[in-house]
Amino acid sequence: MTLMKSFTNFFFLLLALPLLHGATEGTDAALSSNATANISPLSVTTTTPPASGLISHDLPEIHGSIELPKDWTLLPGKLLEGDVLLATREKITSENDPWTTGLSMTIDRNGAKDSGQKASDYAMSLAREAQEKAGEEASLLKESTAGAFHEIRFDFPIAGDQPLSVTEVLRANDATGTLVVILWQSSKEESAKLHDLREQILAGLKLDPTQ
Repeated sequence: MTLMKSFTNFFFLLLALPLLHGATEGTDAALSSNATANISPLSVTTTTPPASGLISHDLPEIHGSIELPKDWTLLPGKLLEGDVLLATREKITSENDPWTTGLSMTIDRNGAKDSGQKASDYAMSLAREAQEKAGEEASLLKESTAGAFHEIRFDFPIAGDQPLSVTEVLRANDATGTLVVILWQSSKEESAKLHDLREQILAGLKLDPTQ
């Protein structure tokens, strides 16, 4: 299954439907069958653990980095070619392997331009539509700004044989027109226990503001 390289019609990603395929097999029929991207293995530089105890991995293709627990799997993919980055607690070798805890990330470099909107406005329109589709249990949208990035995030559950708790983060850069979509997921029963780890990993996901 192949991920669309343009996000023009890609708000379904914002509901986590394409990227949660491994963890939600047998769940709601609402989960899309247009699922995931082809993940290509890339070299990733690992550096000394920071104070958080997480290991920092450079993402040279996008001049970024991500901090993860030492025993997690990282499949960086070719993000600039439309692939998906996966970082999971489970040991996986491809996007087709099942996983429950971790995050996925995609980069949209064309959607805002194609829509004729600023990246932040484009992100907000997608977030509102995704929040509506997520249903009444979705949280309110939260906005913040960090440097060049305008961030929108919200939480929502996915029902199924193994209920999931999902956090969606959209980071928009109006200067470059780029939108980054990050989806964190874990089992609903572990959600509270993994709260601090989720926040550490999201905070440690560094992006180049010039890209």
